[in-house]
Amino acid sequence: MKNFFKAIFFFLSFTSFSQKISVSDATTDFSIGIVGPKPSLQVSIPFGDMDMVEKLLKKELKDFNGKLDDKKNEYFVSLGEVKELGKKQFDVYAKIVGSKDNPISVFWAVDLGGAYMDKSLHAEQYGVFKKRLEKFAVAASEASIDKQIEDEKAALGELIREKDKLIKEQNDLKSDIDDLKKKITEKESDIQKAKTKEETKKTEISTQENKLKSVEKRKEQIKN
Repeated sequence: MKNFFKAIFFFLSFTSFSQKISVSDATTDFSIGIVGPKPSLQVSIPFGDMDMVEKLLKKELKDFNGKLDDKKNEYFVSLGEVKELGKKQFDVYAKIVGSKDNPISVFWAVDLGGAYMDKSLHAEQYGVFKKRLEKFAVAASEASIDKQIEDEKAALGELIREKDKLIKEQNDLKSDIDDLKKKITEKESDIQKAKTKEETKKTEISTQENKLKSVEKRKEQIKN
C-alpha cells in the first residue's frame, strides 16, 4: 500500500511538472567555444537548487558520450551521440542562468556539424533534444525538491532536538526543586526537633539553677 501511494505521488509530481515545465526557443550567447548568439532551447527549473541542477546537468551531458568541458555554469560537449539520431555526431553548448535567490534556467545550443539546430530546419533533431531537455528539467526539479525536503527535515530535526533539550532542562530543574523542597521539609523538621530539645534544655537549666542555689545556701547554714 505504501509503495502504491508513493507511485501515485511520483506520477502526480511528474504530471504536474510536465504541465509547468515547457521548453521554448531562444537566442543565447555562450562564452565557451562559441562566438555570437546562437539559436537554442531554453527551460526553467521550478524550485531549482543550483548545486543539484549543476550536478544533474553534468550527468546529462556526459550521457551524450562526447568530451565534456566546463567553465563556471557553462559546458561544452564535443562529438556527442544519442541513439535516437544514430551515429550522427554533434556538439552541445549548455548554460545555467540564475542563482540561489533567482529562478534557474538551462540553455542548450546544438551544433549539428555545419549548422546550429533550428526548429524549422531540423525537426527530427529538435524533437529529440527538446524531449531530453524537458525530461532533464523534470528530473532536476524533483531532485531539487527532494534535497530541499531533506534540508527542511534536517532543520526540523534540529528544532525538535533543541525542544527535547529544553524539556530535559525543565525536568532537571523540577527535579532539583523537588530535591530542595524535600531538604527544606527535612530542615523544618530538624528545626522543630531542635526547638523541642531547646525547651527540654531550658527545663534542665532551670532545674540545675535551683540545685545550684540549694548548694550555695549550705555555706550560710554552716556559718549559723
